Amino acid sequence: MLFILQIKADNPTSIIKPHDGPDPGYIIAESDTGLGNRLRVLAAYMHIGEARFEGAHLAFIWDINAACPSHFLEIFQPIQNVMFATNSSRYVLDKHAKIVYENSNAILEWILRMNHIPRNKFGQPTWGQIEYNQYKKFRPTPKIMSRITDFVTKFNICNSNAMHIRMTDLAADMKKKKKHVNLQAYFDHVDSLPAAETVYLMTDNAETQKKFIDKYGNKKILVYENISPILSTLDGKTFNSVSELMAEGTTDETIATMTKSDTNIPSDIRHTTLEHTLIDVLIAAHAKEFKPAIYSSLSDVVKIFKNIGRNEFGWCKS
Repeated sequence: MLFILQIKADNPTSIIKPHDGPDPGYIIAESDTGLGNRLRVLAAYMHIGEARFEGAHLAFIWDINAACPSHFLEIFQPIQNVMFATNSSRYVLDKHAKIVYENSNAILEWILRMNHIPRNKFGQPTWGQIEYNQYKKFRPTPKIMSRITDFVTKFNICNSNAMHIRMTDLAADMKKKKKHVNLQAYFDHVDSLPAAETVYLMTDNAETQKKFIDKYGNKKILVYENISPILSTLDGKTFNSVSELMAEGTTDETIATMTKSDTNIPSDIRHTTLEHTLIDVLIAAHAKEFKPAIYSSLSDVVKIFKNIGRNEFGWCKS
């Protein structure tokens, strides 16, 4: 009997008093695309909750999927007034929300316009200021930031160049538009730099990374880590890259199915983890100059963090 009482004493059940003050309520928003798109949708609705709904909190639906294979809270610290949920449990939230927004990959400016947030109005922040103010709330976890700082210091990234080449999930879209990523422009960019100047290469594609390291060496081309290539077999032939599969006439659907078979390589053919992606973004943001990728929201994230890092955290000002 005494033993049972001791267990109860060590495991009390407490009812905590609700927070004092009025309930601000919450709005719900969602994005199920890649990291760059999700961050801009998240930033837009964080501001909308504050500005349009009198300080309402944001419940953001973040499902782990092929385009974004990890959760926000695995790579970033929690944000005040923002909570995360998944579609499997959102029915608990939907019925009490002030408003439920549709799944979106829209640009921040369009979301603000559709919600009647003025671009320029005296006494209110501009859209650029809104973007800056919300993105600076995205703080990497201490573990990730420590790895970034160590790499930046070791390889003197503040005096390096950086470039982003997006290939994997862009390849199918570009093929449909009968366009292609001009790698020669990136080779020309590297060739135009002083011989002693290093270049940090941000890419999600193993084949692209290998091409640049093979051509210039790993003392000129810096990468956070080597990306493992896709190794696939089709009709008795072995292919080492997506471009090889495409050159063979393999359909986009078949490529997606093949890459799904490897649990480490999601179906949109991204070769890197979300942690690696964020580390790439923030290392590139330390570089003195940055050459972006076409059609990439992730390149936009680099440019935003480059500005925030220098203004808010004193990056590269030693």
